[in-house]
Amino acid sequence: MRLEQPQAIRTIFFDAGQTLLQPYPSVVEICQQVCQRAGLGVDLTRLKQGLIEAEDFFYRQVRLNRHIWASEQAINELWLGYYVSMLRQAVDERSEQRLYELARAITEEFATHTRWEVFPDVVPTLEVLQQHHYTLGVISDWGISLNSILHRHRLTRFFDCVIVSAIARYAKPSTLLYETALQRANAIADYTLHIGDSYIHDVLGARSAGITPVLLDRSHRLRNHDVDCILIHSLTELLTLLELPGYSKPGQSDEEAPLALQAATKDQDGAQQQPDRP
Repeated sequence: MRLEQPQAIRTIFFDAGQTLLQPYPSVVEICQQVCQRAGLGVDLTRLKQGLIEAEDFFYRQVRLNRHIWASEQAINELWLGYYVSMLRQAVDERSEQRLYELARAITEEFATHTRWEVFPDVVPTLEVLQQHHYTLGVISDWGISLNSILHRHRLTRFFDCVIVSAIARYAKPSTLLYETALQRANAIADYTLHIGDSYIHDVLGARSAGITPVLLDRSHRLRNHDVDCILIHSLTELLTLLELPGYSKPGQSDEEAPLALQAATKDQDGAQQQPDRP
């Protein structure tokens, strides 16, 4: 699926987690490091098993309260419960207080920029979009730490606005969150794209506000006929989608694309897939 009028697009919003950023080194490795600092030796295999329990807890809670991401307190409580569920399966520790202390320490780790890395295709893509004078922004279900994380990774220089659910008090896929972003960016929905990795939260949410959604599938699990929206597998494909001068059109070889984008795409294809932090 292609854009009908790519030249009409003036504003582009991005999701944050798994679109711009991913955990570093991985969720289970970060948990192992926190436990080791606390004097507990934890096997990665057991942590991966505990991750299954944690994800089950996560999705149960999100189904019960779809407004979790609109509250900093609710977000913190969600992650505390998430990591307690994970640690119960992985740590030989029977004290609930101790488990909560470890879970709190893990949650605090993820509030620091050092526990996140920027995907290789992000900066090259944002540089090109900025050079072409697009209005750029972020719309993310995240706690108040996101602004600091983006700033420390030197990404805020690209964005005209950053809409964080815990601050806006609206959560995806709420139309109000996307309308807030349009207002902040002084943008018109018909001339706006939103790129994210969740069909429900990013595609349906953006579409409800009249924004054209683009689904980012970095793991190549989907094909075009699987979804009813524009599908890309790396952010560099966005430049082709927008038909920017000098960037590869369908059928153009990789060798004809700009070198910086070739490198970013190859780095991304060769990168080890990190476990997702929901």
